[in-house]
Amino acid sequence: MKTIIETNTGKVLYTVLDNFELQENQTAIDSLVTEDFINPYWNFETLSFFEQADETEINNIKIPQALEIDLYYTDLISDLLRKHIEKKMLEDIDIPQEAIDERDRLRTECNNKIIALGINDFSYRRQNIKL
Repeated sequence: MKTIIETNTGKVLYTVLDNFELQENQTAIDSLVTEDFINPYWNFETLSFFEQADETEINNIKIPQALEIDLYYTDLISDLLRKHIEKKMLEDIDIPQEAIDERDRLRTECNNKIIALGINDFSYRRQNIKL
């Protein structure tokens, strides 16, 4: 069995047994939705299904949760880079690649946790001066 996904959004369209013809903007994957999702989507980065929240739930519940996650990871990244940025500014010592790689890993982890909440629009970040 295959699950047919809308390529641009990750929305699950339908499942098929064998013979199928993909339409433009569709992708077939070998995974099947095993959870009881009402509105399932596919995350192409984590290669997993998630439940897309409705707009009210996103605004009232999910965005505050996403902000908490963002602030937590912003603090982690700031702590990680603080001394390296000071050394760069004061002594012109380059930031080690390991620190940059860890920053990138933390950013990806943060984004994946927010996507898992069902949020795939990060525009809410522009409204928070702490981010």
